[in-house]
Amino acid sequence: MTSTKKIVAVIVVVVAVTAGGVYLGLKTTDTGFKPAPDLDSGLSTIAEFSGIELNEKTERSIIAAVSAEIMPYKGVKYDGVNISAMKNGENYELRVICFSAECEYPDVYDFTYYGAEKDLILNGYVLEAMPAAERAKAISVALQNEEAMNLLKSNNLQSVMPTVRRVLPETAEKFYLPKTLLSVTWTKFGENPVVVSVLVDPDEGKAVNVWSNLGVGDEGGEMKKNGW
Repeated sequence: MTSTKKIVAVIVVVVAVTAGGVYLGLKTTDTGFKPAPDLDSGLSTIAEFSGIELNEKTERSIIAAVSAEIMPYKGVKYDGVNISAMKNGENYELRVICFSAECEYPDVYDFTYYGAEKDLILNGYVLEAMPAAERAKAISVALQNEEAMNLLKSNNLQSVMPTVRRVLPETAEKFYLPKTLLSVTWTKFGENPVVVSVLVDPDEGKAVNVWSNLGVGDEGGEMKKNGW
């Protein structure tokens, strides 16, 4: 697995996703799908490549590296994985989209694969593949937090449908503990967008942090409260 030191700019991407409600990732080329060698990890029954043409040896090397890094939410199995590759010198920029039949949304990972070293670095992720029941529980926990509810009411966000995204342990450790957490985020777009986000510990069933862009200072983009 990728070490904490190898997580490059994950925290920046998570902050951007929370604040903007969009995925800030890599541009890929859609040239159709083609079957890739089977994943040996058992994480997926279907793996496909899109983007540039790769030789079989490189494909297999990338498949092995990716299958060792991607990890579905507890109780979820990836039924399909698409790896979109774009060459960057001797290396490859990868967007990996993982689908599960039991989840409405996919998980998306961005990696850089360093060909010479056969090393894979995680650059960012947006992980939404989770059962509807888990999503509903996370929202319920977030709504029980008094600080979050006050922010939602004061900014007329009660009717906004929140996003629920998984936060990996390497990122969660910066704000709480090195364990999987869920980020429940309400976003009101417009000239003056408003964001309220609650970090939920699904194992404990409690909110462990609340963040709003209303508390962001002007100096160096620093926040008055912890954000993710």
